[in-house]
Amino acid sequence: MKAFGIIAVVAVSSLSMACAAATGSVQLHPEEASVLHVDQLAALDVPSDSDLIGSAGTALTLVRRDRHDGRTTYVYRAAQPGNQTFVAAPREPGPDGCVSCVTVHYFAKVVR
Repeated sequence: MKAFGIIAVVAVSSLSMACAAATGSVQLHPEEASVLHVDQLAALDVPSDSDLIGSAGTALTLVRRDRHDGRTTYVYRAAQPGNQTFVAAPREPGPDGCVSCVTVHYFAKVVR
């Protein structure tokens, strides 16, 4: 009977770890595509002097925004399959007034 208890604990631990992996948070990185599963969280971390000026898509939904230590972190939940793109640009343009030179893109693809 003792062996059954150990097997049950291992099985429950394995199931918990699998569920955590399926819904864990994914850090979005500039100019890289990230793949998420529905219900996973995605974190987008930018300097606080940047403005998140736009996004395209309906795959991710904003959950919260936190500001700390000169950075802003946006946390999104993957709501439905599809693609999402975020565009972040600093408040000040780059050299020669160029905005596109300093614009950063974040790409996410949500799958089931």
